[in-house]
Amino acid sequence: MTRWTKKREMPAAVFESYPSWAVALSNGLSLSIYALGSVIVARLGWGFLAAYLVFLAYLEVHLLARGCVHCTYYGRACFSGKGLVASWLFKRGDPSRFASRKFTWLSLLPDMLVVLIPLGAGLFLSIRRFDWLLLSLMVGLIILAFPGNGCVRGRLACRYCRQRELGCPAEELFRRRERERARSRGLTTQGCP
Repeated sequence: MTRWTKKREMPAAVFESYPSWAVALSNGLSLSIYALGSVIVARLGWGFLAAYLVFLAYLEVHLLARGCVHCTYYGRACFSGKGLVASWLFKRGDPSRFASRKFTWLSLLPDMLVVLIPLGAGLFLSIRRFDWLLLSLMVGLIILAFPGNGCVRGRLACRYCRQRELGCPAEELFRRRERERARSRGLTTQGCP
């Protein structure tokens, strides 16, 4: 076995309901990303900030209504607690629909825009007039959004997720990418679906 395949082995345990500290960590990260993005976009003006906040609210409600209602964590605390929140706002969906959804890189675009919009705004503002504070906000956003989010999702959220075992379109997308990357490097993907 290669180091790559050992790293991807599934842990024996999953959370039937995530502990409150995990939910707090996940939401703290998301809210920090939203806050940094909002501070950057606010430098363009109140109208841009309002539009960005409406976009964030839309994404959250859309996720609850279209994804969380079909998830196995509906009515329980998933890593973000949204399974519980969805049960307060929407009736239960069809759990078989969660795994059958098609998830592509294009499906990630709205989530990526949460970060790309503030970074684009920051780049625009930096070209007009360089500002060290703005640059530090942008670097902080990049760190939280990419390595930070990857760490929380990879080591905590997805790793112990019951839905991952039942079928998760996002997990399948990322596993496909890792298999392709391993093949291009000449690594074995034995044992990986």
